Amino acid sequence: MSFAGRPYLEAVYRAGRGNLVIRASRQVEKSTFLANTIAYEACANPGASILFVAPRHEQALTFAHDRLHPLLQESPLLRRALLGPGHRLRVRDIEFSNGARLHLRTAFRSADACRGLSATLLLVDEVQDVAAGNLPVLQETLSHAERARTILTGTPKLIDNHLEAMFARSTANHWTMVCKNCQDAVTIDERSLGPTGLVCPQCQTALDVTAGAWVPHNPRSTWGPGFCISHPMVPWFGNKFHEILERQHSYDPVRFHNEVLGLPSTLGDHVVTRAELEACCGSAPFLRRGDNKDLGRTTPLFAGVDWGGGVNSRTILVIGQMRSDFVFEVRDIVDLPVREEPDRVVELVASCCSFYQVSAIAADGNGNGNVYNRLLFAKFAPPRGFYAIYYSSSEHAPAADGALFRWTVNRSASIGALFGRVKRQQLVFPCREDAGNYLDEFSCEYATYDDQQRSIKYEHPPSRTTPCMLRTMLC
Repeated sequence: MSFAGRPYLEAVYRAGRGNLVIRASRQVEKSTFLANTIAYEACANPGASILFVAPRHEQALTFAHDRLHPLLQESPLLRRALLGPGHRLRVRDIEFSNGARLHLRTAFRSADACRGLSATLLLVDEVQDVAAGNLPVLQETLSHAERARTILTGTPKLIDNHLEAMFARSTANHWTMVCKNCQDAVTIDERSLGPTGLVCPQCQTALDVTAGAWVPHNPRSTWGPGFCISHPMVPWFGNKFHEILERQHSYDPVRFHNEVLGLPSTLGDHVVTRAELEACCGSAPFLRRGDNKDLGRTTPLFAGVDWGGGVNSRTILVIGQMRSDFVFEVRDIVDLPVREEPDRVVELVASCCSFYQVSAIAADGNGNGNVYNRLLFAKFAPPRGFYAIYYSSSEHAPAADGALFRWTVNRSASIGALFGRVKRQQLVFPCREDAGNYLDEFSCEYATYDDQQRSIKYEHPPSRTTPCMLRTMLC
């Protein structure tokens, strides 16, 4: 197989260990990659048990007949290594001559067809169409594997989708080209579509897509690599760029974003983009990566806390400072484990606030905050006050509530003010290497109109959380 004209594929094929997610347009060789991966895994690991899952039965049949079977039958090497003389290929369950096995299943509405199977490699195609909540069930098939691996591929739909949730957990690599004229780093979206090819949105200089490179948006991700592949990257569209522009005019915006640019869409308008957030990233690392123990003595530091709870909600602590030019600088984001014991969570937050000598704390007052706030105050009493925040459609000045202050704020107005700071670059995050994993908690927020309240409100997809954004807002 040759990567000529397709330099973006080499890194995808080299990702031979750990999890992998590919978010891509239609017809960019996702199925070919999955078929090649199955063939390689079966050859290299005779004891492999591979589970391939597609949403619908027809999709699994098409993959087997059009991609996998021709690959195995037309390659003398693969036919000799995996099939042997007289071997007849089946569709649902294939046992290769070297002992490796492949199971093909579907999971559009339910993952019941996969229960009871044990796998070492799980491949899910068109994962965006698999029933919500089924992915964890599918991954249970890997529970006995020593080196379990999950590979997810799909075409994006709405941002409220498990494909987007997994891509956000990955390194989120985007193909990036450096403009020869203005040196701007350009990723592919509607702004980079010129009349005859890709151009720099800043200066309209033509770009060479083959000279690009993968740039991770979440370089510290531990889940695994992720890649976004779109039509303007592939060579067969490079010579027919006019077809991309024709699709831009003939497709509806959502379909064009999904199937041509490989980007997710939402029913509402996103308030800020990932590019705007990355423009707010500074050069300083997280506070904890330097010698900053005494910073709180000379510079007032403020902490915002979002208390987690249950099995899905984590606790986030954000520490920041207001500079003399009225720019708020986020200095650290402490992400505590979901299943941490409540007493341990309070102790960790208290020790962190005490270590950096924060001047004031703001934390949500509802839910677990009713108890956790007073437990935290008992361990650390900030000199400038502890504020329990309650959300409402109206605002009230802070009022004493025992040792704490009760502060009722308008959530939508506060979020709007925060996003205004992002657009004016009056909010500075740590360096992108440290802050990258948290920026998606800002960019997934979108605006909708509340008919009952007759006002704009901000929401995020159910599959995504925004505690980092909310705590920054409280700071």
